[in-house]
Amino acid sequence: MADLFAKISCTYCEEDINGIRVQCSVCPDFDICLQCFSVGAEIGQHKNDHSYRFVDHCTVSVFGGRGAWTGKEQLLLLDAVELYGFGNWELVSQHIETRTAEEAKEEYIARYLEGNIGKATWAQLANHRPVLVDHVPKDDGPLSPTVTCKLPPLDATLEEARLLGYKPHRDDYEREFNMEAEQLVSTLQLDPDEDTQMEVALKLAMIDMYTRRLRERGRRKRIVRDYQLVAKYFANIRKDPTKRLLSKEQRELRDKMRVTAQFMSSGEHERLIASIERERELRHRLTELFRYRSLGLTQQDEIIHYEQHAAYERQQQLKQSRSR
Repeated sequence: MADLFAKISCTYCEEDINGIRVQCSVCPDFDICLQCFSVGAEIGQHKNDHSYRFVDHCTVSVFGGRGAWTGKEQLLLLDAVELYGFGNWELVSQHIETRTAEEAKEEYIARYLEGNIGKATWAQLANHRPVLVDHVPKDDGPLSPTVTCKLPPLDATLEEARLLGYKPHRDDYEREFNMEAEQLVSTLQLDPDEDTQMEVALKLAMIDMYTRRLRERGRRKRIVRDYQLVAKYFANIRKDPTKRLLSKEQRELRDKMRVTAQFMSSGEHERLIASIERERELRHRLTELFRYRSLGLTQQDEIIHYEQHAAYERQQQLKQSRSR
């Protein structure tokens, strides 16, 4: 494949040929560009009446259509998928150089998996879709996307941010969790020529300890933002008269479910609690319906009349108990 993509120059004008070229069938190793061929250029033993053939330098589209891939790009795509594996589309894109990762993914799936080529090469699995495995390794390092991606906004006033030591423009705090973590590597120097194998192992272990502390620092920041713990901390100071107060049962449910909060995001945790509360409400309503049915009540008007009468009876009993 390296020979296929090698640069070829015109023997006459010595310019690089990027497209279709003319190759002489008489003169060995004689290639000429279309411009020189059109004017009947001759040089050395080559004459313009020699037999010739056209050679495609893989710049013509194979499948056609608007924005179609050239033959060179198709070969680079297949070579990259074989080299890096299915799913590493960023590396495949870098290998092709002229296509994005999304374009490479769509072209490979459309042509070589779900297209005619895929149907022919996967004939033994005609009734089954191929199981595609993403070989991209999970990144849990200190610069992983889960750590470096933008955090949710901090719900705090300027005064609350000042009390916390929060710097809005830096999106950081004056004092971080585990402030002494940087002391592990602040004076660390690695010299492979002088350090023994044991010393190198110890220094690498210190670097690993530092990255773990950075990861824990980022995890705590994300938990604070995800669950808006700052807003909840200042909830008693910053009272909202329009905010609905929780009942005793709701507070008890949230206390019981607090242990599960570490296994899901804030939104998922709130939806879980809302679902449990909804389930309790439905169970209570079903119990009431069964009670009404046992009393022979089947219409809403009958239920309303029954509840009004029951409320009147309770008021009469309360008056009689007070009069005694």
